[in-house]
Amino acid sequence: MKVFKVLQVSVIKITESPLKLSIQAEGLTATSGWTNPRLDNSADPNPDDSVLEFSFDADKPSDISLPRLTPIMATVDFTPTNGADAVIVSARINSITVHAGEFITPGQASSQPTTLAVGEEEPQFTTLALGEEEPSTRALGEEGPQPTTYALGEEGPQPTTYALGEEEPQATTLAVGEEGPQPTTYAVGEESPQPTTLAYGEEESQATTLAVGEEQPPQATTLAYGEEESQATTLAVGEEQPPQATTLAYGEEESQGTTLAVGEEQPPQATTLAVGEEQPQPTTKAVGEEGPTTMVVGEEGGPFGRY
Repeated sequence: MKVFKVLQVSVIKITESPLKLSIQAEGLTATSGWTNPRLDNSADPNPDDSVLEFSFDADKPSDISLPRLTPIMATVDFTPTNGADAVIVSARINSITVHAGEFITPGQASSQPTTLAVGEEEPQFTTLALGEEEPSTRALGEEGPQPTTYALGEEGPQPTTYALGEEEPQATTLAVGEEGPQPTTYAVGEESPQPTTLAYGEEESQATTLAVGEEQPPQATTLAYGEEESQATTLAVGEEQPPQATTLAYGEEESQGTTLAVGEEQPPQATTLAVGEEQPQPTTKAVGEEGPTTMVVGEEGGPFGRY
C-alpha cells in the first residue's frame, strides 16, 4: 500500500555505462507501525518513453497503531534498459519528478536532494509559509536583533524617545526630582551656590539687599536701628562715639565743644563764665573782691596815702 506522502527524492548515477541508478525516497505514513518500505516499478519496469515510475509502498500495521505522521524511507538500485530521462516517485497524496539533468553523480552525492516536495523546501526561498517567516519579516514578539521597529517595551539602548522615568543622563528635559548637575532651572529649595536671587533667609555674603537683622557686610550705606557700626554718618541717640562730632547729646559733651552745658564748662579762656566761677582778671569784680582799680570804701590805697 502506498505511503501517505513523499517528501523528497534523490537519484544518483552509480555508473554511466551501463547506466545504473540509485533512487532514494523519503516520506510520511499516516500512522505508526508501517514496515517494509519499498519503491515498486512492477507496473511498467521498462517504459518506452524512458520515464521511470515508482510507487512508494509499505506494509500497513496489523496491530494497534498511533494516528500520527511517521517518517519512512526507501532505496532501490535500478538499471534501465531504454535509458532514463526522468524518475517519478508517487505516494497517496502527491508525487515528485526528478529530471535527468538533476541526477547526481557519485562525486556530487550529498544528503540534500535535488528536488523537494512542494511545501518542504529548505530555507532561503523567496516566499515562506504563514507563521514560519524567517528574519526578513518577524512575527509579533519574535523579532530578531536590530529590527527597524521595536515592540512596545522591547526597545534597545539609546532610543530617541525615552519612557517616563527611564531617562538616561544628559537628557534635554529631566523628570522632577531627577535633575542632573547644573540644570538651567533649579527646583525650589535646590538652588546651587551663587544664584541671582536667593530664597528668604538663605542669603549668602555680598547680597545687594539683606534681610532685617542679618546685615553683615561692612560699609553699608544705611544700617538698621541699634546695629550701627563705626563711621556711620548719623548716629542713634545715646550711641554717639566717634570723635569730633559736630553736635553732641545733652550731658555727653566732650572737649572742644562749641557750646557747653551749664555747670560743665572746663576749657580755659571761656568768653562768658558762670556766676561765681569767674577766673582772675575779670573786668568787673564782685562786691568785696575788687582789685586795685576800684577799692571798697575804706580800703582804698594810693600814692597819696590813706584818707
